Amino acid sequence: MTTRVRGRGPAGVRSQWWTGGRSGLGVRNSDRLFCAVLVACAVPAGAGAQDAYPAHTISMTVPFAPGGPTDVFARILAERLGQELGQSIVVLNRGGAAGNIGVAQAARTAPDGYNLLFGTASIAVAPSVYKKLNYDALTDLQPVALLGSCPALVLVSPDGPNSVERLVSMLKAAPGKYSYATSGYASATHLVTGFFNHKAGIDAFVVPYTGSGPAHQGMIAKRHLYTFETASSAMPLVQGGTLKAIAIASDHRSPILPDVPTIEEAGISGVNASTWNMVFVPKGTPAGIVDKLNKAINKVLSDPATVTKLKGLAIEVTSDSTPASSEKYLKSEITRWADIARISGIQPNE
Repeated sequence: MTTRVRGRGPAGVRSQWWTGGRSGLGVRNSDRLFCAVLVACAVPAGAGAQDAYPAHTISMTVPFAPGGPTDVFARILAERLGQELGQSIVVLNRGGAAGNIGVAQAARTAPDGYNLLFGTASIAVAPSVYKKLNYDALTDLQPVALLGSCPALVLVSPDGPNSVERLVSMLKAAPGKYSYATSGYASATHLVTGFFNHKAGIDAFVVPYTGSGPAHQGMIAKRHLYTFETASSAMPLVQGGTLKAIAIASDHRSPILPDVPTIEEAGISGVNASTWNMVFVPKGTPAGIVDKLNKAINKVLSDPATVTKLKGLAIEVTSDSTPASSEKYLKSEITRWADIARISGIQPNE
C-alpha cells in the first residue's frame, strides 16, 4: 500500500509528495536522489580538506625569545618549508619559563595543521625538573619530524685548563673551591654539568644565571672555572677566542669542531648532552596532514643549501625521520633526561 503525505520529507527536504510502503517512511524518487548526493558529498569532506592542505597561512610557535639559535633555526625552516608547501609560515615567539609557556600555548591550539610548534630538548627535560606543567608532551603533542641535534661543549676561559683531564685534576685537588655557571637552575646545562660532576667524582658549586647570555658574561669575567653550553650558542665565543672549548658532550666528535675531543675520550663515559629540535602539532591533527608535513620537512632538510646554513649553527641535520620514529625518540629522551636529573640530584622547580 502507498501512503501520500503532504509537507516535508526526510531531513527537512521540502517535497510536494513523498511516498513509502507500509511504514510510510519513503521519499519521492527525486528526493531520494538528492539525499544520496548529500551523503556522497559528506563522506569525503575530511579527505578533501587534507588534500587541499594547506589552504592558508600557517603559524609556527617558537617557545623562546627572538634572536637566539633556536629562533634562527626556526626561521630558516619556516621560510623553506613555506616555499615547499606553497603557503607562508609565520613565526610566533612565545618565550618564558624555559620554553614551557610557549609549548603549553601551542598544545592548546586547534589540531588542524595550521599550528606548528618548533620544539627543543627542553620538552624532554621539563617533566623531570618541574613539578607542575600545563601540558603533557606525550598526550598533548604529536611529533611530526626530528630536525637535527646539537652537542654541548665544555667551556673554560682562554687561559683555563686545556683538557678535561686537567679540569678534573684541578677540581679534585680543591673540592668545593671552584664554581660553574649555568643558564638557569634545573636547566639542561645545569643537569648535564651535575651529571658530569657525578661521573667524574668532583665537587664544585653551581651559580645559576637567568639565561645563556649572563652565564657567558660570568665566564668571560672569569668568575667561574667552567660551564657547559650548546655548540650553537657557544660557537661565536669559541671562534672569537673569548672562551675555549676543551671537550664535547657527545658520543662523537663534531664536524664543526673536529679537533675538540669528546668527554669519553678523557675516560668519562656516558656524558651525552646533545640537544635537538623537533616539529610538533597538537594531538588529534589528521594523520594525512602530519604525513604531508613530515615529507615536506624531510625534503627541506635534504637540500644542500639548507644543510649548509644549519651547519653554521652547529646543527647535525636529520632528514629521514618519520612521525613514529620521532615519537619513539621523544619517549627515549624523556627517560634519558629523567635519569640524568636523578643522578645529578637536582630538585624540581615548582
